[in-house]
Amino acid sequence: MKNKLLISFALIGGMTIAQNKHINFETGNLASVFEKAKKENKLIFVDAFTVWCGPCKYMAKTIFTNDTVADYYNSTFVNLKLDMEKGEGLDFAKKYGVNCYPMLMFLDGDGNVVHRMAGSTSASGFIELGKNSLIPEKTYSYKKKELEKNPLSEKTILAYVELLAGNCMDPSSKITEYFKSVSEQDLMKRTNWYLMRDYVYDYKSKEMQYFINNISSYEKAFGTDTIESKILQLGGSYFSPYTRAEKFDKIAFEKAKADFRNLKWPKTDDIIFSADLMAYSRFDKTKYYDLMAKSHLEKNYNNARSLNNVAWDFYENVSDKKQLEAALKMAKRACELENVYMHLDTYAAVLYKYGNYKEAEVIAAKAIEKAKEEKLTSEDYKETSSLLDKIKEKNKSK
Repeated sequence: MKNKLLISFALIGGMTIAQNKHINFETGNLASVFEKAKKENKLIFVDAFTVWCGPCKYMAKTIFTNDTVADYYNSTFVNLKLDMEKGEGLDFAKKYGVNCYPMLMFLDGDGNVVHRMAGSTSASGFIELGKNSLIPEKTYSYKKKELEKNPLSEKTILAYVELLAGNCMDPSSKITEYFKSVSEQDLMKRTNWYLMRDYVYDYKSKEMQYFINNISSYEKAFGTDTIESKILQLGGSYFSPYTRAEKFDKIAFEKAKADFRNLKWPKTDDIIFSADLMAYSRFDKTKYYDLMAKSHLEKNYNNARSLNNVAWDFYENVSDKKQLEAALKMAKRACELENVYMHLDTYAAVLYKYGNYKEAEVIAAKAIEKAKEEKLTSEDYKETSSLLDKIKEKNKSK
């Protein structure tokens, strides 16, 4: 009897073709791989991965085992898989600035970077990536050298920054250097605003101080929403020494809030509220949930989904009666706005945790009826059915 092979199949042009090939990765150390690449006059393809990275697993399972990919890479490159958190991978990651995964890299036999790309891709995209590594003007190294031949200017800075950032490399030093040559009035130019918006986070910098002092001009030029987002981001950076500290210094935090109010930034109240949430979510959960309750009842009174989500968070994480009362108000309001299974289920759960079993039984039954109306299966609402059984037992024991 012939051996049976476990294979996957792909239908191409009406033919069934077995997909049972894979990229052949070297098993030796880096030195031996470099030596082999020199001997065969080939580039080295390096799959720089980590064991916990989802996209890395996808590439290994789906792309590296594609027949067309395997044929091309096996015939064209010397291939190497390298775990960035083990052995030689640790030094490799430092040397080549591997900060996200997978990093798909092409090196020459001397260890120079020729081409690189961060993230996963399709089989066709992966083959194109390999082909581009053999065309000098399409490679990462060529583009980087060309852009660096002259001082970065308004015409070249975005391309340069996007090249680095797209490969998870930090462009901040080049941005800082570039802005030294930019006058204040030119900070309103679109290219410079894009850089400030996406890459400048230091509220003390010349660029951000100019931005804060000219908010209305930026809003007219670039729209209110994007300006508001930037202001809130800068506010977060102002308070990060306190919200991200290992230990909470409440006195220093309160002083920082008072000092910040004196700066008279736009959105001061929103920024301070966000800082409070960030700090207390880490250091004082009771205070955090008090703030969340007040905020969502006031600001999201007509947003059913937001109210429901926060009420469920309270159900899962708090036991304080006053906080549960706030969760009840949010859950009830969500049902008033949108009488759907999901919201009724949350309301019933919060009522149960609060101890109002009589009302909880009524709402849980309504939730199940609504689930049936919405054509959900019994599997979809089995947790609500289980909750209803527990509520009934509570009511029987009374």
